[in-house]
Amino acid sequence: MASSSSSSSNSKWRYDVFLSFRGKDTRHTFTDFLYGALDRRNINTFRDDEKLPRGEEISPELLKAIEGSRFAIIVFSKNYADSKSCLDELVKIMECEAEKGQKVFPIFYHVEPTEVRNQSGTYGEAFKNYETNADEEKKKKIEEWRAALRKAGQLKGFQLQDGSEYKFIEHIIGEIGILIPKSVHVGENIVGIDENLKQVKLLIDAKSDEVSIVGIYGIGGIGKTTIAKVIYSDMLDQFKHHSFLENVREGSKDDHGLLQLQEKLLRDILKDKTMKLHNVDEGIKMIKSKHYLGKVLIVLDDVDCPRKLKFLANSPEWFGRGSIIIVTTRNKRCLDVNKAYSSYEAKGLEKNKALELFSLNAFQQNHPADNYVDLCNRVLHHAKGLPLALVILGSFLFQRGKEEWESTLDRLKTIPIDDIQKVLRISYDGVDDRYKKVFLDIACFFKDWGEKTVTRILEGCRFHPKIELKVLDERCLISISDGFVRMHDSL
Repeated sequence: MASSSSSSSNSKWRYDVFLSFRGKDTRHTFTDFLYGALDRRNINTFRDDEKLPRGEEISPELLKAIEGSRFAIIVFSKNYADSKSCLDELVKIMECEAEKGQKVFPIFYHVEPTEVRNQSGTYGEAFKNYETNADEEKKKKIEEWRAALRKAGQLKGFQLQDGSEYKFIEHIIGEIGILIPKSVHVGENIVGIDENLKQVKLLIDAKSDEVSIVGIYGIGGIGKTTIAKVIYSDMLDQFKHHSFLENVREGSKDDHGLLQLQEKLLRDILKDKTMKLHNVDEGIKMIKSKHYLGKVLIVLDDVDCPRKLKFLANSPEWFGRGSIIIVTTRNKRCLDVNKAYSSYEAKGLEKNKALELFSLNAFQQNHPADNYVDLCNRVLHHAKGLPLALVILGSFLFQRGKEEWESTLDRLKTIPIDDIQKVLRISYDGVDDRYKKVFLDIACFFKDWGEKTVTRILEGCRFHPKIELKVLDERCLISISDGFVRMHDSL
């Protein structure tokens, strides 16, 4: 039987840490405190809950746990070498270090590293017992144990002889915590994202030595952030240096906010919690100077204007070869002004996937109830494949009767849902009054009209539609396609 702390992230690793320790020595003391501290930091940790009987081989479950752990922490206590199962664990851990790139951290708990490395002291006594009357097969096993101890004893680790165990554990957690990739929460009920993922990944040349800078743009609620999170989570293990900067728009309303974002970016990449900057110009120089670190994976989420990219990711030359930078935005202009950026417009869900997503929220299953199919189709017609609208409407209509559905659908013809409007209004609030007036005219009078006709009418009203329509299109407030001016029903 075994236990693990926290939940595992989307990666090839099942656990962040495997704990190897001698149960009789530290299970209910130091190791228990260490495990609790790892758990409080959401570091997903495996430890064996039951000591294996002396002489028994380690279980397949333990072998899988060792192989599936990003890091191994070995608590070398005075009687660690008395346990054959501990030594077998150690041999497997050192194999994984050599073959899988597993990072190993030895803790020398009231023992000297030389005792482990040279098998002296209590470690020497344990091996004297093993070697007594050992046959050839046993001698071979003993040499494997010795080799693993020699190698582990040479690794840089942590040593405690005297002092506070609490402070010692906090130091260990701090050192290990910054090395664990910070995965991002993608969310539940992710439906219909495959085609968007495929198209974005086509723009990312992950095998190339070149720097890939890719922008994902589209209307609020279309799923840009979700796409970026899935790609980031999928690629995280390929990068030693990485950062996901959420909500750049809100976090950078002035230079102080931009400075804080630069600091967070550098702290993530450098794994240095103490990083401080004096001004944004210093931040630019610092980001550019770190290209020697090699490739980085960075997501800049919800960037609202080109100026902000100049302080965070202005050029491929800022980053090491093989780096991948992903930007999400409602403002296509952010991407168009920089020739280094490739761009992709996130698409809404096609009907079957839209129905599945809506049903998961409205009925807690992936299909509608039989007598609600027509009502569902009316919701889909209104939502136009916008994931945000499908989720919010589905959650709102969950466990409501048909009359309430009918009333809600009638209400939507004139009064939109507040939660949807709050998200979509962000783009509207980001433009000047002149653009707002043109937007409102289109919403009230010219939706689905021909572009030439709309342009002519607006010119007659002393507007400047060639630039105003362009900006509204860039901000994803309208779309101009096939010669017509279009707008989402939720706007």
